[in-house]
Amino acid sequence: MEIPKELHTRSKFGVMMAESEKPKRKTKKIMIPLVASAFVVFSAGVGAARLPSFNHLVATVSPEIALMLQPIEISSESDGIKMEVVAAMNDNEMAVIYVTLQDLTGNMIDETLDLYDYSLTGAHMFNSRIVDYDEKTNTATMRIQGNGGEILNNSKMNFRITSFLSDKQTFDNAVDVNLSKITSKPPKTVRLDMNNTSGGGGNLYQKLEDQGVVQVLKPNENEIPLKEIEFMHISNIGIIDNRLHIQTRWYKENTDNHGYFYFVDDLGNETYPTSVSFGTDEAGHTNYGDEYTEYIFDMESVDFEEQELLGYFVSNGNYTTGNWNTTFKIQSVEGEINRDLNKNFGTWNSESVSISPLGVTLYGNGKFNDLTEIDVSAKMTDGSVQTLDAFTSFSEEEKVKVKFIPTLPLDVLNIKSINIDGKEIEL
Repeated sequence: MEIPKELHTRSKFGVMMAESEKPKRKTKKIMIPLVASAFVVFSAGVGAARLPSFNHLVATVSPEIALMLQPIEISSESDGIKMEVVAAMNDNEMAVIYVTLQDLTGNMIDETLDLYDYSLTGAHMFNSRIVDYDEKTNTATMRIQGNGGEILNNSKMNFRITSFLSDKQTFDNAVDVNLSKITSKPPKTVRLDMNNTSGGGGNLYQKLEDQGVVQVLKPNENEIPLKEIEFMHISNIGIIDNRLHIQTRWYKENTDNHGYFYFVDDLGNETYPTSVSFGTDEAGHTNYGDEYTEYIFDMESVDFEEQELLGYFVSNGNYTTGNWNTTFKIQSVEGEINRDLNKNFGTWNSESVSISPLGVTLYGNGKFNDLTEIDVSAKMTDGSVQTLDAFTSFSEEEKVKVKFIPTLPLDVLNIKSINIDGKEIEL
């Protein structure tokens, strides 16, 4: 399944607020087309002791996951950049593969590496993150996660990368604007059909979608440059329906640049916005696109006098294209535990829970609310507690499935109990 380009816009707001990104030197973006001359080397089935890439992964990530991972070690090389699928694991809901990218001749790989266009057959709802970077060998290790684990079990999978980003530059600065003065006059607005946007996110996003058509700022009415940032600028600011709107215009020649505004008080408490991305036609009417992003704050949550407005924005220096392509098989991990769990979560009720090395999955009925906080943790036999802070959810025809994901795979045999929102389940 190919990842639609618009999903980068839809998901980036949540991802960028969850992960830190290190600043890099400021350079001009380079586009490097790579001729697809890939070859595949298959080595699954060889003993793990003879697999150097697998052993390095285990030593880098965690020796505790060695018995849970299936060694793969299949590689594809194109114009001096080598991709290797080192290992994988999956359960009934999720597949996880560990991939390395190594630049054998240049410096297109660094610690800010971010996959842009990639696919994994049979899986959906992807995310990827870098877990290690070896500066000496110019090698980045990535963890790729996708839903659809049961379908993938013992099946041929194709993992492909066609582009990636690197050399990120990060800006996190105060915004030098007088909000009280700028917002003292009613702004000019235009209509935006929420069914014709390229995405967004935040606490108010669902309310905006429910409205159908909303008012946003008229573009380019109050242009304000931001310090040191050359890939976007503020195009308007104003208050609409007791909500502060800050609109930005992004320059199209930049790939996957992103960011957000936020308020912070003297105690360090931060307030984040809802975002909506859209485009405009020649007549100035809004349409599908990502040239503009509107950041929206509820005025009840911000105070111009007591809080400072800051902007966090990221630009990618390098956009590299190519064709790194591998095919392999994956088998499901063993040791999954299933239990009944009848619990009310407001908009839905759980009926059962399963525990596997890849996480804790709740099954139920109703409508899952992404804003509902559910605390999940695993108490180990040695007394330690592993918290599962991340989650992924899927709802269809009132059927709910929510998977809570640990930082490292769970050692199921050594779990004493699972705590789900205060309810203890002994194993």
